[in-house]
Amino acid sequence: MSSPTRKSRRKNQRTARTRSVLERDLHSGVLDALLQANRDAIIVVDADRKFVEFSASAESTLGWKRSEAIGKPCREILRCQDMDGRLLCDGGCPLDPLLHDREPRSTVPTLIASKDGDVNFLESDYTSTRAPNGRGIHCVGVLRNAGEGEWIGSFGAEARRLLSLGTISAGIAHEIRNPLTGIRTTIQYVLKHLDRDDTNRESLVASIKELDRIEAVISDFLAYSRPPAPRRRLSSIDRILNSSLALARETLDTDGVELVTDLHGELPLLNVDGNMMREVFLNIVMNARNAMRRKGGVLRVSSWLSPRSNPAEATSVRIAFSDTGPGIPEGHSADIFEPFISSSSKGLGLGLSISQRICRAHGGLISATNNADGGARFTVILPIPQTQPRSRGAEPAELAKGNGS
Repeated sequence: MSSPTRKSRRKNQRTARTRSVLERDLHSGVLDALLQANRDAIIVVDADRKFVEFSASAESTLGWKRSEAIGKPCREILRCQDMDGRLLCDGGCPLDPLLHDREPRSTVPTLIASKDGDVNFLESDYTSTRAPNGRGIHCVGVLRNAGEGEWIGSFGAEARRLLSLGTISAGIAHEIRNPLTGIRTTIQYVLKHLDRDDTNRESLVASIKELDRIEAVISDFLAYSRPPAPRRRLSSIDRILNSSLALARETLDTDGVELVTDLHGELPLLNVDGNMMREVFLNIVMNARNAMRRKGGVLRVSSWLSPRSNPAEATSVRIAFSDTGPGIPEGHSADIFEPFISSSSKGLGLGLSISQRICRAHGGLISATNNADGGARFTVILPIPQTQPRSRGAEPAELAKGNGS
């Protein structure tokens, strides 16, 4: 068979090139569609740790536009931190095992601040692949909510049923509140007109305490089912924290819990609802007290700017509450923030759930873990306003009076 002519060879080459281009376009089009449609935030970083791809979900999760991220070093966009506020760029970066050919995959839970400073607790799952030109590698990262995997199996179904029950019960709670107020008023009226040595006084005082407990239960139901929007304003988080600890100190002393503080003392003003944040701090302190009330113990409260390695460019404030109680049962650090999950026979399990919701409404979150030497640690993480001065300086007089701050 005669060899193909030069003309036919050129035609075959053009056909091959056309097919190659079409296949490449189809391939890249499918990948691009998958990239943009995926609900997880997907990023691609080259060997120089610069972004070469940034999905639509990454834009919505992190607040950066694709055009802003492409070509930028990942440390300028992600600012990954561990639970203690250390920048992973300074050691422990999830990309290190891939870029140094130690592992083909790297999965690390990280705290990543969005462009506007909101804190996200994300699981960073990276896989390495060859770059399109065959030189070097690219790291493909999937960033997803680190808590999403907890709502699975029978526990998740049961928790959702309980959550529905709680929403329905909240409507009933409104109807209960009015007659309770009438009963309480009547008892107080009777007490006011009884002699001091009347034997009925003790029973009536006990009844008021029980009514107060019912009122607290109703308030928790309503706070969870219809949480009010935070009335945020620049406030001194130092003042809010100190006032919360002052309120709790007597109760802690009564239960044999020693309060030890290691506070920064000069934290910047934060854009928060002071009353809501006081509720968060008191909820965590009372949980610690309940965990240690039988044997006593130590509650250590500390605060600092994060990242610790570069406080001059801090993106968040951290306030940690560490106790010497029994700690969190293994595998339940995420469960404790779900509604109606409580280790106390008297509690409804709404306190931490409401506190987490409040922190998320402020662009922050609460992390929970066990200390290496025993006991639990809850860390409140709140973003520093990116458009405000980082130094606390002179606080406006109205801030000291308003909003409980």
